[in-house]
Amino acid sequence: MLESVPAPLLYIVFALYGLATGSLAGALSYRLPRRQPVIFDRSRCTSCGATLGARDLIPVLSWLLAKGRCRHCKAPVSSRYLWIELAVTALFLAALALAPNLWAAVCLAFLGAGLVVLIVADLEARILPDPIQAGLALLALGWQASTQAEWQDMILGGGLGLGVGLLLRLSYLALKKRHGLGMGDVKFLGVAGLWLGLAALPSFLLLAGLLGVAFGLVWRLATGNKVFPFGPALAAALFLTLAVLPVIR
Repeated sequence: MLESVPAPLLYIVFALYGLATGSLAGALSYRLPRRQPVIFDRSRCTSCGATLGARDLIPVLSWLLAKGRCRHCKAPVSSRYLWIELAVTALFLAALALAPNLWAAVCLAFLGAGLVVLIVADLEARILPDPIQAGLALLALGWQASTQAEWQDMILGGGLGLGVGLLLRLSYLALKKRHGLGMGDVKFLGVAGLWLGLAALPSFLLLAGLLGVAFGLVWRLATGNKVFPFGPALAAALFLTLAVLPVIR
């Protein structure tokens, strides 16, 4: 039934859902690393603590109309929320354009939103929150069903990804006497394997390595620090690998 919806209308619907999901992603990326409530706590200004109403929480528009300031205390509001909302919306639209069918597009879109949460959390707090990773692992079931992929391949891919992650972590520890790959990264490799299966996992690992090197160089130039979060490279590699899989073409 949904497949018969006109394409322009679908893009509008995906854009609206992307904006709303981006607003949620912004909140989750801030609250989860800080172990703050994510369901039963109202949104508040981080400066004055004022409870934010509906007019303060309209994606993109509220930030622009308030000129990036709290309506109550006039304190600056980080543009992180604006950029997260725009990024998630762009990924929703990309998912609709790339996926082989509507249900696969829904799965790929919400994967993109989850990846944005992981990237921001890793950049800001050096953590890949377990609740998001668990959600993405479950979402892989929907992806596999919508693309008619083999369940056995999904399970083997997840196991291999997790095994590779553990091997890399232990090998680096043995050689350098310190951890080079966090357990969050190891778990993510398992999640990536669930989405990709066995065949696409090597391509993902190669792309993640290349992106990691590039990101590491930029990070060092920008911060002067050799140690950098690897989550952004892993997240980008997963979405890009899925975007060029034969099943999507």
